[in-house]
Amino acid sequence: ERFCVISKPGGMLVHRNREINKEDRVFLLQTLRDQLGRQVFLVNRLDRATSGLMVVAFDSETCALLQASLQSDSAEKEYVVVCRGRTESVFESRRPLSDKYSKARTSREAHTSFRTLAHFDIEIEEPFIPSRGVPEAEGVILEGEAFRRNLTVSVVSATLHTGRTHQIRRHLQNLAHHPLGDTSYGKGRINDSLRASYGLPRLCLHAARMAFAHPLTGERLELHEPFPTDLAAFLRTCPDAPPADDIDRMIRSGEGVAVP
Repeated sequence: ERFCVISKPGGMLVHRNREINKEDRVFLLQTLRDQLGRQVFLVNRLDRATSGLMVVAFDSETCALLQASLQSDSAEKEYVVVCRGRTESVFESRRPLSDKYSKARTSREAHTSFRTLAHFDIEIEEPFIPSRGVPEAEGVILEGEAFRRNLTVSVVSATLHTGRTHQIRRHLQNLAHHPLGDTSYGKGRINDSLRASYGLPRLCLHAARMAFAHPLTGERLELHEPFPTDLAAFLRTCPDAPPADDIDRMIRSGEGVAVP
C-alpha cells in the first residue's frame, strides 16, 4: 500500500489554515492519521466547502510521484458545479488568475473547460433594490420589499487544465455564472433565498472524477465519486432539477445537453 483515495465531505477543512475559525474541531488530515494509524501526505487539496475525491500517499516519495502524475497532460480532474444562468453546451475560460494569498498577486495562466449537463428554473424571493438615481413610482415595489422571480440554474461539468486557487469558482464568476452557495464569489441575496426556500446547504461544487496513471505501474486509474447526498437533497427540492443518478451517469458517459 503506497496511497489511497478518499471522499472528502463538504464543510471540512483539510488541515489548519487561514480559513480556520474557532468552531473548527475536526480536520481531514488529522482524522486520516487517527483512522489509519500512520503518517499521510496530501497529493491534492480541496476547499473547505468542496466535496469529493482526494488522493493521499503514505510516504513522501509516492506523494511526489502522484503529484507529477496528476499534473501531467494526460490526467483528468472533473468537477460538478451548480451555477446561476443558462450556460452554453460547451464553453471555457482562459482568464489568467493571480494567487489571492500571494503578496505579489502575479497573474498566471489558467484554463477551465465546461460542459453543460442540465438546465432548470426555480422561483426565488429576494428584496427589491432599485437602481441608483431612479425615483420610486406609485404602485411599484418599494426598496427592501420582497418580490418573486424565476432563476435559471445550470448543472455543469468543469475540467481543470491548470490548478489555480479557487479556479473554477473565479472563472464562473467572471462569466456571470456564479456557483450557488459560494460565499466568496457568489450572489449573497440569491444564496440567502435558496437557503430559506430550498435548503441550499453549501457551495455546490463536487470533485466527481479523476483519471491518471498509477505512479508505479503506469496503469490508467479512473475514479468516480457519486454526487453527494446533501447536494442531491437540495436538488430534490427544486421541481425541475435533474436527479443525482442522472448527473452521475452523464459524468461517467461524457454526455451533455444541446443548448440552442
